[in-house]
Amino acid sequence: MATKKTVSICCFLVLVLAAMPAMGAEPAADPSFREYIDIVFENNDLEMAALILINEKNLPVNDVIGKARDMGFGFTRIIDALIDTNLTCEEVMIAALLNNAPPAALFDSKKISDDYDYTPELILEFVVKELRFMIRDEEERGEEDYNLDTRNTNIEVILRVCKSMMDDKNFSPFEVMSILCRAEAGNPLIAAAAERFDVPPAVTFKACPRHAEYGHAYISKELPHSAYYVIGVDHMTIDDDAGKRAGIISPMTP
Repeated sequence: MATKKTVSICCFLVLVLAAMPAMGAEPAADPSFREYIDIVFENNDLEMAALILINEKNLPVNDVIGKARDMGFGFTRIIDALIDTNLTCEEVMIAALLNNAPPAALFDSKKISDDYDYTPELILEFVVKELRFMIRDEEERGEEDYNLDTRNTNIEVILRVCKSMMDDKNFSPFEVMSILCRAEAGNPLIAAAAERFDVPPAVTFKACPRHAEYGHAYISKELPHSAYYVIGVDHMTIDDDAGKRAGIISPMTP
């Protein structure tokens, strides 16, 4: 009986020892999401890495932009590389701006300007229409905004484009305000731009006359700057002469 027990124990130990390598051997772990991006960038140039990660693997463009920036690539080259993927030019522009690309990088991209015919004016118009945080009626009614963070982020992106147009492309405040109006920017956005860039009310109204319908109506005594247009409506002013047509200039009269 003892011999049988000994044989049984020996057989068990042999089986355990035989099984140990298999039990201890961990299956090779797949590279993590970020490790995979690292490997692709290490083994390819930027343009090929973008094609692999976006077209073949459908990875988030934000992560591709982040990795490219970590590796020291400039935004204009990143933008051009992404445009060569199956992303649209418009998707690339928005993704770049939301990832803190300077608007000048879009202006300098030959693919955006030459291949897709986007001028700075058209870029601003597109960005305004794409990043509208509420329709104008909702803005003017002052309804509660449940997306305040998105709203503020979008406003800042648009204002950065405006500032770059003035600083880098020599657009005047009047030209920028006119483009905002043409893109049907809401009055809160137009007001934010006027405040940020210290645009005189008269210039704002000249660039976007409909803004006066919703904003403050100025008379000549209130305007802090020389006016191109003085816009007023009798019942909206507090001038002593209100109602007597004195000092009130028609919006159609310069």
